[in-house]
Amino acid sequence: MRKFGYIVLLTLFLAGCANRGVGPQGGPKDSIPPIPRFCEPELGALNYHGNKIEVTFDEYIQLDNIGTNLMMSPPQQNPPEVKARGKKLIVLFKDSLYDHTTYTLDFGSAVCDYREKVPLKGYSFYFSTGEEIDTLETTGYVYDAMNLNPVKGVTVGIYRNLADSAFVRDPFLRIAKTDSAGGFRIKNIHPGTYRIYGVDDLSRDYRLTIGEALAFADETVTIQDSDTIVSATNLFLFKETQQKLYLQRALRDERHKITLLFSAPPDSAPILRPLCDTLNYHISYSAKMDTATIWLTDSMSIEQDSLFFEARYRQTDSLYNLVWVTDTLRTIWRAPKLSEKAKETQARINRNRRIEIKCNARKGFEIFDTLRLVCNTPLVSINTDAMHLYEITDTVRTPIPFSIAPHDTLPMKIAILADMKPEGHYELLLDSGALHDMYGITHIKANYGLLVKALSDYSTLRVKLVPFEPKARIQVLNSKDEVLRELPAKEEGALFEYLKPDGYYLRLYIDANNDGKWTTGSWENHRQPEAVWYFPQKIQTKSNWDFEEEWNYQSVEQTKSKPKELIKPGGSKK
Repeated sequence: MRKFGYIVLLTLFLAGCANRGVGPQGGPKDSIPPIPRFCEPELGALNYHGNKIEVTFDEYIQLDNIGTNLMMSPPQQNPPEVKARGKKLIVLFKDSLYDHTTYTLDFGSAVCDYREKVPLKGYSFYFSTGEEIDTLETTGYVYDAMNLNPVKGVTVGIYRNLADSAFVRDPFLRIAKTDSAGGFRIKNIHPGTYRIYGVDDLSRDYRLTIGEALAFADETVTIQDSDTIVSATNLFLFKETQQKLYLQRALRDERHKITLLFSAPPDSAPILRPLCDTLNYHISYSAKMDTATIWLTDSMSIEQDSLFFEARYRQTDSLYNLVWVTDTLRTIWRAPKLSEKAKETQARINRNRRIEIKCNARKGFEIFDTLRLVCNTPLVSINTDAMHLYEITDTVRTPIPFSIAPHDTLPMKIAILADMKPEGHYELLLDSGALHDMYGITHIKANYGLLVKALSDYSTLRVKLVPFEPKARIQVLNSKDEVLRELPAKEEGALFEYLKPDGYYLRLYIDANNDGKWTTGSWENHRQPEAVWYFPQKIQTKSNWDFEEEWNYQSVEQTKSKPKELIKPGGSKK
């Protein structure tokens, strides 16, 4: 028995020894990242021409998202293979190394300890295939050109070839990736004169591919031996107006209509030819023409589960040229499974169907708003004689004149235009025969009341630029950085009337081409996007107050003008 006890104790001791390693051990949480202890070759090695790097750390490691984190300069066409094996980080190069070149591998936050996944942030390894290590650096920031948010994950690179063609033909010479503050640092640069570019490198080829967002510096940067770090370069990321146009899908989510969804607004409407002689339909388009709705108008077509169309539409090819393509579309209606009772209920609803109307009339109607009706099906008949608009004063109803303006190719939205006064009480009446849709359906009698706000409910804001810039356009923004109003700058000040009591922000852009809208950049024309500035403070308005702000937008550096509460760190790429 004593011998058996010794065996048990020995087994437990050996198990405890064997358990030492990478598994959970209890105790306080490890917050210290791995520390490199030994490198082969050495950090900063010269005349190295091997194809393998090994770094041994003080503890077991793992890799986190190495494909995104690792940035190698100069980049290789075939990325190196990187793996963690115990305490070792192993890098295997698949491409040959250039002669007389300093190589840098920035691992970002990819190297982590095994237990708690604590990252070794900013870990970098460098060596040279020549007699010296290039030690110069350049830094900078990338901002969204439209709203000045810093942009994370943009690849920034340099070329010694100063020709514009290098950006679309050759991979970058040295690269870095922006962090959540939009900052980048390109390391181990050889003295010389360079061009700096940024790209949302979706293709992972380290150069500009058509369709990717980009940024470029107008001036070259010269880096000398006397420099340690060249002062920061600001880059403004933009996406050109050209968008990849294609038919995303043909959807038949209701039996009587088919929807064609395009990825961008086309320059021409699609041409449809039904592959069925009995098909009758009408087509309506969204305001931007990127959605086409086919409304089936006869019962035979509606009852068919599968319908075929020959569709000709515009699409971009691999060179972003717009071309006509022809396709056969099959649209299928998949009816939901219903019980007999549910089918009877649905049939009764269909027999008694009426046009559904929504109206924006309400108490607290904005002075600057327009009275609107929105229907759920296209209208083919609008009888204004069956529509009545009244002004109500002390229960006395007085008819007032109005006109209507359809908003769509097949009207589903109607604007009712009338002169309505502040604090006025109004009522819109629709007789049951006022509107008819393409299926011969009308609506039930309806009335909508509204009470217009008083002038004292609003404030007025005058924005005066000092010095005056005639090409500026001023925007009023909400707390979500969304545009609420926009006016051209005037010497006496741009006057924004009927503002609700609230907190607002201001932004302006220089409308260089005088087209009345913000214009993005163009790589082909080497044109930067139109410059944007923010008013650095929030403006709080009050009811029945008039405010005036003088704004010297040039007094604050452009990239520092945006109020901190509006900045979205690491904002999405355009």
